[in-house]
Amino acid sequence: MSKKSRPSKQKKSIAPHSSSIDKYSKIIENQLIQGDYAEAVANCERLLNFLPQQAVQRADVLAKLGTAHGLLQHYHQSFNILTEALSLDSKNAELWFNRGMSSLYIIRIGQAFKDFTRASELNKRADLAENLEKALKFSREMVEQSLQLRGPGFTLDQLIEQEDLFQRGLKLMRVSKWDEAGQSFQASIALGDCLPQPWGNLGLCFLMQERYDQAEAALKRALVIDPEYTLAQEHLTALPECRLIGPPEKIKIQEPFQESKMRRSLLLLKG
Repeated sequence: MSKKSRPSKQKKSIAPHSSSIDKYSKIIENQLIQGDYAEAVANCERLLNFLPQQAVQRADVLAKLGTAHGLLQHYHQSFNILTEALSLDSKNAELWFNRGMSSLYIIRIGQAFKDFTRASELNKRADLAENLEKALKFSREMVEQSLQLRGPGFTLDQLIEQEDLFQRGLKLMRVSKWDEAGQSFQASIALGDCLPQPWGNLGLCFLMQERYDQAEAALKRALVIDPEYTLAQEHLTALPECRLIGPPEKIKIQEPFQESKMRRSLLLLKG
């Protein structure tokens, strides 16, 4: 007597159903509206762990995650996540607007202006138009001042490159890669020597490598540009002690706009 053939077992899919994704997305949206940004971040990250890299919903979840980080004043994370979202959804005006806002708060003025310009070209939302007009006007004025400060012939693309180098230097400082960070600040300065911050940070990079004469020269150069620059003043005062006992174990890297009201400026993106 022949045995009954058993039906073959099918592997269970671990991919979430669309209904589950929609449910999670709605929860995250409500958390953003209610101001529960940390939980929104946690739920976005959980959802991203399940979504395939090419899932159509991935851009929306990244958009919400980037917005939540921005509202928590995690500006660098917000910028990076929104950049990833834009790689998946480059026609989204709200994404361009929010990355522009994140750019402003990490001193990427050139990139902010470029993002707001692209958002303006794509925008079809009446409720975004007024905020976008204000942001575009503000960033345009900032770019014009920045270009004027750097002299004739300095372009928007060069400004964006210079700001990229400065941010790269800060990122390397956070992980104590002092020599590489110093090279980024030097490259930034080479494009246009007009701000005290690159020199101040370069001085700190030299200080942490016990290159005290170079640190002193860089910090003094920062004060030539801005005699009121506190960071350079403080570390020049501390330099004689550092020469005797060595550099500090760590230094504090102050983030610009740390106490800002960014939460009033970003859009809460809806699915």
